[in-house]
Amino acid sequence: MSKILKRPMFRKGGEVMEGIMTGIKPRQKYNLAGRVEDYKSILRQASAGPGSSDPLARFLIETGQGLVGGVGADRGSKLAEILGATEKPTQNLFATLDKKAAQDRQIGIQAGLLGIKGQQQIDIAKAKGKNNLQKEYSPSNLRDRLFLERSKETKGFKKDIKQLKPYVTSTFDAITRNQLKSMEPFQGKNISYMPHQIRGDDVQYDVNKMMPGTVYFRPDQELFVFERDPEKNVIIQYEIATGKVVKEIPLGG
Repeated sequence: MSKILKRPMFRKGGEVMEGIMTGIKPRQKYNLAGRVEDYKSILRQASAGPGSSDPLARFLIETGQGLVGGVGADRGSKLAEILGATEKPTQNLFATLDKKAAQDRQIGIQAGLLGIKGQQQIDIAKAKGKNNLQKEYSPSNLRDRLFLERSKETKGFKKDIKQLKPYVTSTFDAITRNQLKSMEPFQGKNISYMPHQIRGDDVQYDVNKMMPGTVYFRPDQELFVFERDPEKNVIIQYEIATGKVVKEIPLGG
């Protein structure tokens, strides 16, 4: 009997992540709806749990006892005496194994539920983090951060055009510039601020320094962008929202 109970068929159970939980690993997904089948699989395996012992071994032991102690057996034999001595302990052993198996199943179910709940919290936190990250780097958020930076007081330093026109230039750099790049009239062209000079708080623009192939923005005319056409010797004025030509302004000389 002692040798029988040492066989591998009786070595069941183990730590929470062993035995019934062996091989169960959370998949790296962040879609909660997509985890439903994973959760069902975890609980299904945990609920099944291990048996009290190997079914075949238990069948052979109990059948052997019945044969030895049954009709036609020599009840005065040594084997019958052994049977009588081991029958009750064997029943107690199976009862203990059954109880342990039930406990293991319950532990497995609880572990599965805790794992599912924990993973759901992780998924929710990651989803929130992703949303916050997207919000943090949204164009409007970038505009606001640029505006705050360009609005800071700069005592003793000469202001550039972005500091003189903080909100208009912040909107252009964070939002409008990318919108222009997607418009057909401006695709493949450079987009920049119109050449200028700053004297105190006054900005003077120099159209003669405009380069062909570049679309220029003037913060004092925030609804339009401009491009130089050397063949026609004109400055083309575009509507910034639609990319439509508003007019052509002749260059002198």
